[in-house]
Amino acid sequence: DRHNGNIMVDNEGHIIHIDFGFLLSNSPGSVGFEAAPFKLTSEYVELLGGTSGAAYAKFVEVCKKCFNSLRAENEQIISIVELMQKDSNLPCFKNGETTSVLLKQRLQLQMTDLEADNFVETYLIGRSIGSYYTRLYDQFQMITQGIYS
Repeated sequence: DRHNGNIMVDNEGHIIHIDFGFLLSNSPGSVGFEAAPFKLTSEYVELLGGTSGAAYAKFVEVCKKCFNSLRAENEQIISIVELMQKDSNLPCFKNGETTSVLLKQRLQLQMTDLEADNFVETYLIGRSIGSYYTRLYDQFQMITQGIYS
């Protein structure tokens, strides 16, 4: 869910996105039509120099490394989510105990690191670039937030 209420600045001035609802279960705004794994607009890709640019290649490599790091720490991450989901009324835990099970499935733990690298590049990134649903959701946000005049 991309809005200013989900932004935090740490004590060193880094901007951090703090809403993990989409990762855990509910799509942005709980509207339910965001189908891309994450937001990667054509404008973002353009800023990275296009899909053949060096910055884009670095982005892909960092995504692979991060995904495999999450997979390596899956037991701790899942344990934290299991603690947080218990008796929670937060929308991201609307699936109850299934929330941690679904998160574990999204980490693709049955894959080798090499298979996970391919999954990140072809599925997570590939399905996210310029997603029609992302553009549709962004337009919905602009209209409902009064950005369009």
